[in-house]
Amino acid sequence: MSQAETTVPATDSPQHHLAAILDGHQPTTLLTLSLNPVPLAEQWCADHGVQHRHISKTDPMPDLAGLGRFDLVLVADQLEYMERHRGEELLGLLRNLHTDSMVVTYRPELAPATLRWQRNDFIGMGLRRDAVFEQGERSMMLYSYELDTYNFRRNWNNPRFWANPENWGKYWW
Repeated sequence: MSQAETTVPATDSPQHHLAAILDGHQPTTLLTLSLNPVPLAEQWCADHGVQHRHISKTDPMPDLAGLGRFDLVLVADQLEYMERHRGEELLGLLRNLHTDSMVVTYRPELAPATLRWQRNDFIGMGLRRDAVFEQGERSMMLYSYELDTYNFRRNWNNPRFWANPENWGKYWW
């Protein structure tokens, strides 16, 4: 998909898009990782009686150690200030241990050139780019991860296409 295909119309805003995601997921627990408050998430949680946990640290990894799973995780205003390998560790930890659904916002102009993530860096972490918001020189990308839909079913992965279909599911190597 080209960037022009994923650019959101000027009438839409990141807040509107995020509110739609929250309305669609209807989480009962929400974890927000952001150096700054995310008023929309806080207000949505207050309005819907959702358990909300906010971590506001440049290195949130130690605070995640004792936390369980969340219905939805929002990472905003965070990766722009982390070294890439630490950001990858953070996204991997969230994706593998803390949630089945994650939303990540990223503003490349806030990150130093040596720390900037490219689209393929997010794709490589299993995220999908949902929207691009542009206003003058500023831009924001919105990525999401859904465990249920990130890896589609392949029609060849069944016993019909195996050399010995009678052994399907019997042996693990």
